[in-house]
Amino acid sequence: MEDDDFTLDFQVGTTKKAHKILGKLAGRSDGDEKKKSNNPKAPFDSMADAYFFALILGLRTGKKIELTDRKNYANFNQTVARGVDVYSMLNHLGHRGDVENQESARTAIEEYATWGIMKLDASKLGDDDYRIASLLEDLLRQD
Repeated sequence: MEDDDFTLDFQVGTTKKAHKILGKLAGRSDGDEKKKSNNPKAPFDSMADAYFFALILGLRTGKKIELTDRKNYANFNQTVARGVDVYSMLNHLGHRGDVENQESARTAIEEYATWGIMKLDASKLGDDDYRIASLLEDLLRQD
């Protein structure tokens, strides 16, 4: 359960470049804000699902990318986490200081997710042909 001092009710974002990739992961073309995918090759049904998966990738590997040129994405608890206890995950799997306060948690979530988004993008072959299984196998081999 989250610390009584703060919650994860805040807006999260990513870099502008990663935000575009996030849309492509959910099958959106540039500037398309539809909730439904218009690309059958997209690995995720929604940007929220892609963001959450990317967050878990970053958190699992302990890797982050510092945000520059930040773009707001969504309310974390309502849109992305949807009832998952991310506070405990950050507390047990994250770096020291990730849950020091609400701002450090937001920063950590954004940086882990951005690393994950960029790693997902690097796993694709050609146009929107994502190789997530291969990416996961490569990450497991690195352990």
